[in-house]
Amino acid sequence: MGQRVCVIGGSGFVGRAIAKQAVTAGHTVTVGCRHPERARAMLVDGVRLKRVDVVDGRGIDEAIKGCDTVIYLVGLLFERGRYNFQAAHVDGVEHVLAACQRAGVGQYLHMSALGAGAVPGSSYATSKGEAEKHVRASGLNWTIFRPSIIYGAGDSFFSKFKTISSALPVMPVICGETRFQPVWVEDVARAFVGTIGNRHTANQCYELGGPATYSFKQLLEMTLDALGRKRLLLKLPNFAARLMATISSLLPTPPLTKDQLMLLGHDNVVSGAPFPALFGPPARLEDVLPTFIFGNQAEVLQQQWDLSRQHYRKGGV
Repeated sequence: MGQRVCVIGGSGFVGRAIAKQAVTAGHTVTVGCRHPERARAMLVDGVRLKRVDVVDGRGIDEAIKGCDTVIYLVGLLFERGRYNFQAAHVDGVEHVLAACQRAGVGQYLHMSALGAGAVPGSSYATSKGEAEKHVRASGLNWTIFRPSIIYGAGDSFFSKFKTISSALPVMPVICGETRFQPVWVEDVARAFVGTIGNRHTANQCYELGGPATYSFKQLLEMTLDALGRKRLLLKLPNFAARLMATISSLLPTPPLTKDQLMLLGHDNVVSGAPFPALFGPPARLEDVLPTFIFGNQAEVLQQQWDLSRQHYRKGGV
């Protein structure tokens, strides 16, 4: 039976995938976001939009009213003004948890990250870890997900390096040996949607990774190979990387911040099985990367959705 689901911060890259899969699975979906006018395309998929600001708590009670399951996806890659890691990752979570308690919401699903609370000096990781503590202490029926790098159409990882490689003949390599376990956004969405209304996932924390690990340098090489581009990969010494992070932090959308540089110094891989067996096997990066590294964004999103359904039919869930 379909559930009434509210996805807080659901207008972004991961939220779109979760909302679409949830609607397809028969659930009624409300997306709470700061700028619903920018997410009108989601209305076509049968999603209801509500204006929500997790920093000050406005709109949360109205958005989750009558919902069975609330999903929290709000996450920042860098800080700007009042939208800092503490506000988005901790204060926002506290506001939503309190609203869920007031409304008697039956299930709360939380997006965390690999390395939450385990990277000393990183405000991002520290705030993610603190948020998890609030979730665990909430008294709600909760499930936490900790993904590695999430990739797919519209991501902030491979798309970034595609843009950089189109403008520069040389690609800077920072912490090139750090290992990652990229996981496809449609697999992450499948894990979330497979948890909706599932009593067996209560009070569990799941790490989400792809079937293989890669060094940061290997991921850059894979991006260039998929694009058919030849670029010189130049290893940056630590002092140069720190200078680059300091300068780029001043930009409106920084390609690298000091906090991100700190995270790059730590492996980002799961501690056990790559992907929880109850959600099915994850897709291979080598199969998915060529489907979104090229092309018109609308066409790419459709290709991704078609590939997701194929993966589903082959036993992906």
